[in-house]
Amino acid sequence: MLAGKKIAGTVCACALALCLAGCTTGGSAESEGAAGEGAAGSETPAATAVDSSTAQPVTLEESGRWAKDGYVHYGVTVANPNDDLAAANTALRVTLFDGNGEVASEQTDEIALVGPGARTGFAGTAGDGWAPAAVTFELVEGSTVWESAEDYQEPLLIENFEEEDKLYFRYEVTGQIANLTDDYLGTASLSILLRDDAGSIVAGYTGAAYRIKAGRTKDFLVTMHSAPDHAATEVYAQPR
Repeated sequence: MLAGKKIAGTVCACALALCLAGCTTGGSAESEGAAGEGAAGSETPAATAVDSSTAQPVTLEESGRWAKDGYVHYGVTVANPNDDLAAANTALRVTLFDGNGEVASEQTDEIALVGPGARTGFAGTAGDGWAPAAVTFELVEGSTVWESAEDYQEPLLIENFEEEDKLYFRYEVTGQIANLTDDYLGTASLSILLRDDAGSIVAGYTGAAYRIKAGRTKDFLVTMHSAPDHAATEVYAQPR
C-alpha cells in the first residue's frame, strides 16, 4: 500500500516500503481530476498464489481506538516481514467486551494487501450502538494468501492530502490518489489513522476513491465525524 502522512503541517506521500527508510518521490501519474469517469473494466487481478511454507506471518504492530456515539473507530498497523512475498486478504479479528469481561460482539475485517517487506495502516468501525469496556485486535492465523513478489508493483499512491478542521469534532481530508497499474480500478479503500502527540494511534476512519483509470490520479474526500483531537494524520490506500 502507498501511504500519505501529515505531521505538524508537513505532507509526505510515498511508497510504504520506501517510507521505512525515508520518504522518496513516487512515480507520477497522469491527472484525471475529480469529475473524470473511468472506462468499463475489471478490478486489478490478484497475483498467483505461491507456496507459503517458509513465509513468516504478518504481524500486528500497533492499535488504537476511539469510542464515540456507540461505535468504535479503530486503527491498526501491520507489517509483512517477507521481502519475497506479498500478503493478501489477511483477516483481522476485532472483539468487543462488556463490563463483565464477556464477549459482546466480534467481527472480522480483511486487509487486502501488504507489500513485500512493507507495513501499512488499516482502519474500521466496530460495535452496535454501545461503548465497550475493552477491545482486542488479532490477526487470524492462516488467513493470509501469499503472492510472489517477483513482479510486484504497488498498485496505489497517495500523492498528496490536506486536512481541515470543520469544528464540532468533524474533519475533512481531501487529496489525490494515483493508480500505478495498467488496469482500471473501480474502488480504492482509504484508511485514515489519527495519532496523538506521543505518536500513539487514537482513532481510525475509512473512505474510498472511485473509478480510477490506469495511470491516472483521482481526487478523494473523507469526512471524519466525531473524531478526537489529534496531532498527526496518516492516509493509506488499498485496492478493493
